[in-house]
Amino acid sequence: MNEFDYLVVGAGSAGAALAARLSEDPQRRVLLLEAGPDYATVAETPDEILDGSAMSMSTYDWHFKAEITDRRRIIFPRGKLTGGSSAVGATIALRGTPNNFDEWASMGNPAWAWNEVLPYYKRLENDLDFDNEYHGRGGPIPIRRWRPDELAPVQHVFHEAALKAGFPDVEDHNHPEATGVGPIPSNRNDTRTRFSTAMGYLGMARGRANLTIYSGAQVNRVLFTGTRAHGVEVTNPAGGTEEIHARNIVLAAGAVNSPAILMRSGIGPASDLRRLGIDVLLDRPGVGGTLIDHPRTGAFMVPKEGTFDPQDAFLQTMVRTTAPGSDEFNDLQYYMINHFDLTLFPELQMLAAAKTIFGVMVVHQRPQSRGRLVLASADPTSPPDIDLNFLATEQDIKILVDAVRTCWQLMQTPGIVDRGDRFVVLGEEMVADDDILGHYVRLSLDSGYHPVGTTRMGTADDAEAVVDERLRVHGTENLYVGDASVMPSIVNCNTNLTSIMIGERLADWLTAS
Repeated sequence: MNEFDYLVVGAGSAGAALAARLSEDPQRRVLLLEAGPDYATVAETPDEILDGSAMSMSTYDWHFKAEITDRRRIIFPRGKLTGGSSAVGATIALRGTPNNFDEWASMGNPAWAWNEVLPYYKRLENDLDFDNEYHGRGGPIPIRRWRPDELAPVQHVFHEAALKAGFPDVEDHNHPEATGVGPIPSNRNDTRTRFSTAMGYLGMARGRANLTIYSGAQVNRVLFTGTRAHGVEVTNPAGGTEEIHARNIVLAAGAVNSPAILMRSGIGPASDLRRLGIDVLLDRPGVGGTLIDHPRTGAFMVPKEGTFDPQDAFLQTMVRTTAPGSDEFNDLQYYMINHFDLTLFPELQMLAAAKTIFGVMVVHQRPQSRGRLVLASADPTSPPDIDLNFLATEQDIKILVDAVRTCWQLMQTPGIVDRGDRFVVLGEEMVADDDILGHYVRLSLDSGYHPVGTTRMGTADDAEAVVDERLRVHGTENLYVGDASVMPSIVNCNTNLTSIMIGERLADWLTAS
């Protein structure tokens, strides 16, 4: 391949958006590398990718594992195809709130204040329900909310139960001040089809002569002359190794793969790199550090036969709220789950003695606990070690113990509880005891699959920061990171929309340079 102006590694939520925007200028030659397959049309796209009613967590996946707490390991799905996790996830299209981004600004990143990022949230979306100062029309990603006649019956019951519990009614969860219960905004045009960044951004860009999409190519490392990045080494679809050169390199491979690529390239904690025989280019201890994710648990039942339709989307209505005593706005999310397949979760399947459950799930949006990602080997085919380190603080445990009680109380609602045959593990006496409920939280805990922070942004004098506020890797030239890994703290929402917004924001800076 000839030299490109921009080489983008990873065609996921951020990378697809970034490559599409960069290629809008026909004078710029853009190469988009993707380790997984590329489906150029809807007709070619597998049904499980199009089906937004369930997550696709195995076929098109990196098959990572993560240590969650007490040495317990879980599956840690990450999409491996164009569209990335936007092509396999739950289609929850939520934004962070102004306090999230004002916090980013206060951490030395003023270009990411709320008023700076709102235009990019608006630019990415084609909101099918709202057209006002907070929403956009005509963007690449459609966003719609579930209509009352589209909801499963149990969702109506949950909505009414939440209102009776004191949660306000919400029409638009993406209004910056919204808190309460209402329909989930989804990246869909209709009730069924998941609409990924591959369909939206790449769909509008594929005909451009200056954009090349190279799938099945896994990046091993970035190539440098001194500290100037000039290309990447990849393993191509045939299993061979090749070098591809470009004037600017952007890693948009996600919060697991972007730091792994940096470390294999010699940028990371020096002692860890030397231990693996990797020559140290730059000692950056923050690479792989400050890993943050959303822990989730809840109260679940085995459904009675015939009480749910497996064709219904598994999530439709949610509560966003602030935990009692917390100063973190909307730091909890509660979901009514219509049904959830336990095929990929053998431990839960064993506890439930069933293949399907339903219930009320809670996700902690602003945990204090921090994890870490490290290379297990210099071999690019070897997955990194991911330690989420959930429940590392008493505050995190307390919030989830109290939240599981709320899940239990909502599950007692007539029209919900009578759809179940039995509870999974939980019982009335357990819920009344803080210590026992704490054990339940540890046993039932899983991830929201929203890792961030592993190459976080910050000022040059911040030893743990990896990129500056314009996402340039500290100490290098022509190298950027543009994905969820740059978030200096986690947003109080699902991270897909914010990752797309990061791609949009970086594209503007690069096209202006």
